[in-house]
Amino acid sequence: MFILKQTTVEFDGINASPFCAKVELFLRYHQIPFKIEAALPMHGPYKKIPFAVYQGETLGDSELILQRLINDYAIDEGLTSLQQSQGYAWQMALEQHLYWLMVYCRWHPEASWKILEQAFFSGLKWPARPFIAKQSRKLVLKNLYSQGVGRFSLKQVLQAAEQCFVALEAHLSKNTFICGDTFSRFDLFAYAIVKNIDNHDMPTPLASIIEGFSQLKLYQARVEQALKNKAGSVHSLTSLSA
Repeated sequence: MFILKQTTVEFDGINASPFCAKVELFLRYHQIPFKIEAALPMHGPYKKIPFAVYQGETLGDSELILQRLINDYAIDEGLTSLQQSQGYAWQMALEQHLYWLMVYCRWHPEASWKILEQAFFSGLKWPARPFIAKQSRKLVLKNLYSQGVGRFSLKQVLQAAEQCFVALEAHLSKNTFICGDTFSRFDLFAYAIVKNIDNHDMPTPLASIIEGFSQLKLYQARVEQALKNKAGSVHSLTSLSA
């Protein structure tokens, strides 16, 4: 049995971590039996989530996990070399850039932080809860500064995110999915990050911006339909088993 270790916090029916959602959606889409167990980043081999216990091994990093499953299950998505290249380029843009802009908008502005604090830390007991929440926020802001995004103002971050939305909107106005007409694993993170931003449970300053991009809403619907056609349902992505 594949055991997926991740946060169980979800926003609007999807895991609060796009990387966790990416792996979970992959497992569901390819109908690989698995169960979910709650875990903290400190427990993983790379000190981040998700990670997994599989065939007696502990695997870390969402992309490495997917690559292992693709090899073991001989999964062929039917992508051309050009499509693979396009998918990889979008993956880097979304995972290494837009993701950090989303993290900034969740953890930095006070209004967003208050919502996030309640979602992530409300289950902790007093008096430890406020201390752990404060230290966690301090660590995330430090990581954002080291990554580079944390050095900018909120206005600059929102401008950078809007540029990402413009590019993705233009691409998806001409393509059904990230790699053209073929649904692939590259759509899993793209869908997860867009849905986490276009979200009513965890509103951030990005939510009002993404509202103006109709193609991104249509894209969410297309991905959800593709997932439903193959795996039955994308609702309640943090259910305990599949």
